[in-house]
Amino acid sequence: TGYQRRVRGQSLGKFTLGMPISQAITLIQKLHTAISQAELKYEENSPLSSDLMIDLIEQGILLRFEPHSQRLRCIEVYSVEKVSISYSGSVFCSSELAPTFALIYSRFGPSYPGDFDHNRHIYYLNYPGLSFTFLIPPDFKANYLNANEVPVEFPDGTTPVVSRIIIYYGLSLRQINVPPLSPTSFYFEEVEVKISEYILFKKRQVKLDFRSSTQDVVSLLGPPDSVFYKEEDKMKIHSSNYTGTGCADYFYNYFTLGVDILFDIRSHLVKKFILHTNFPSHVHFNRYVKCNFRIQTPDGTSVITPDMRWEKIQTFFGSVPKPVIYNSGSKDNPFGALHFYGYQNIIFEVMKNGHLASVCLFKKET
Repeated sequence: TGYQRRVRGQSLGKFTLGMPISQAITLIQKLHTAISQAELKYEENSPLSSDLMIDLIEQGILLRFEPHSQRLRCIEVYSVEKVSISYSGSVFCSSELAPTFALIYSRFGPSYPGDFDHNRHIYYLNYPGLSFTFLIPPDFKANYLNANEVPVEFPDGTTPVVSRIIIYYGLSLRQINVPPLSPTSFYFEEVEVKISEYILFKKRQVKLDFRSSTQDVVSLLGPPDSVFYKEEDKMKIHSSNYTGTGCADYFYNYFTLGVDILFDIRSHLVKKFILHTNFPSHVHFNRYVKCNFRIQTPDGTSVITPDMRWEKIQTFFGSVPKPVIYNSGSKDNPFGALHFYGYQNIIFEVMKNGHLASVCLFKKET
């Protein structure tokens, strides 16, 4: 394919371990001439039980993202013949150059004896943050029952070829972690919430409440990524004081914070905060990054997080109200109907898998 990557410790080309999934998707879109096919894979009913994955099918590269923080934790090259890969300026894998065990040993240097999976006939050659897998023919399996044996060459004189390359952050494949964030990064910043009172961005120590003006918000968070003027509040019809008149309030959209802020058109003060969870089973996935909120429960004894399921959240609020159901049809939203549960000063948007899509905080009506 002519698609070339360089291995640089914790990266493969421009894909760097620890990068958010939104950044990776943006990169894939920019590289659309080289990457024409990418598939998002996840467990729809239990999206936190396994990695979020982006499969670059034509390149044979799998990007695995830790599901809670949605950051890249592992890069797998599963079709080594499809890409050209170099290390320290030296190509060790391409369509013309088979990455044999002997070649890997010469490029990367000696290593401790690897691990042999007897059931799957796979030998793992490990370097710090980098592992190569080799398929061992069943006829030669007995040669590697001893952990100290290194399969540089088979008894018949051939040498095994890499079947998979795995790049990760951690001491070994059994201890893969997500790299620590830069001290200056605000990604996945904890956001403390007290219902009907305020939201507090903990790291930058920025507090916003329903007395905050547009000027306050911009001075503390910077300019929004987008401004959206709403013509109509579709949820207002469920309010006791609905008059049927139009609405000209406006949103500041902070996509990189996972937050929308609604302002009153007359006072220009905050009316609502909307916090997004960015689960892949929602129609707006990747429009926002995941907001790492911590909402104090009404009794002050627990906190609600973006990973908490609705069946647990509802126990903090007593009786469950009848939800407002929104379904735009399978053409616009193939993920099913959304349920909105409203309590005093808070509305939970719940997907059919029981996870939150967003939380809306608003001021008491007087």
